[in-house]
Amino acid sequence: MSEAEAERKAGVPGLSGGRFAVTPELASATYAKLGELQDVVGEMVREAAVLGRSVPLGGGYAGEVGAFMAKYGLGRDGSAVDSLTAFGKEIAGLKKRIGGALEKYRDQDSEAAEGVDCTGG
Repeated sequence: MSEAEAERKAGVPGLSGGRFAVTPELASATYAKLGELQDVVGEMVREAAVLGRSVPLGGGYAGEVGAFMAKYGLGRDGSAVDSLTAFGKEIAGLKKRIGGALEKYRDQDSEAAEGVDCTGG
């Protein structure tokens, strides 16, 4: 295997380097889909916050359901809002990494275009 092949394969998942490459179009589409998912997660956080309100459902089983909803809707580790907020932060991190990769690609593409001499046919 040539040195160039070894360097290229170093970016394949499961091989040394742990990086991979996708087309800019796929990266842009993924970025957009993550934005849509981020919107859905935000809406879910708002809806889960409603669970955190104490719901007077009466006594007995209904009262237990109301207490459970309030307990796991908000305010403690593992609550719906806590988990969804953490998930939203993960999505934001992925978007930031993809956005940085796209910017790097555009910069490299621009540099390559500037270095091409197309004179003489």
